[in-house]
Amino acid sequence: MSSSTFCELDLILVRHGTTQWNREKRYVGHADPGLLPDAEGELGALGQRLRGMCFAKVYSSDLRRCTETLRLAAPQLAAEAVLDERLRELDFGAWDGETYESLKDMQLYRSWLDDPRCVTPPGGESLEHFEGRLTGFLKSLLEEILVENRSGAEGIPAVLAVTHGGVIRQLAALTVPGLDFWSVQLSPTGMAGLRLRYEDGWIMGSWLRNI
Repeated sequence: MSSSTFCELDLILVRHGTTQWNREKRYVGHADPGLLPDAEGELGALGQRLRGMCFAKVYSSDLRRCTETLRLAAPQLAAEAVLDERLRELDFGAWDGETYESLKDMQLYRSWLDDPRCVTPPGGESLEHFEGRLTGFLKSLLEEILVENRSGAEGIPAVLAVTHGGVIRQLAALTVPGLDFWSVQLSPTGMAGLRLRYEDGWIMGSWLRNI
């Protein structure tokens, strides 16, 4: 892509509904708990918001808490969703299901909190790998943008991704100047967005706080 050519995309991000592990403040990475039995209640408002929105493409993490969120909140969108492993939460390895209280006296855990770029949870995923798969997802969206532009579509296309809190934070940190992992706080079933600009091999984002 030349420096004079750019594409823009609105990536609408939804955090999945609440699981029992979320309620218990446990780390939930690649473990696959489902939503709470009364999930329909908290997903009602999300469904109302999604009902009036149009998307060029719908993606979801393949983990159950995300697919259930999409199916219960917006079954019409769930039918067309692409399940993508790259949208999974960070893999916490042996720490999946643990809490801060159960890990706080472990030196390796303390070191990970201090410098997650240099420490990896035992049996888990490095921050470098996590960032790599999310960057790969963002780059793959560019092909969809170009297809839409060639077909004569006008305006900025929107893509929906139902995913995890850590994924949303990391996507913002990767693309929006001035934001880091802890800058974004999104509750279960929360919705936010990134306006992504692809230009000359770079991906630059701006944070859409109100959707």
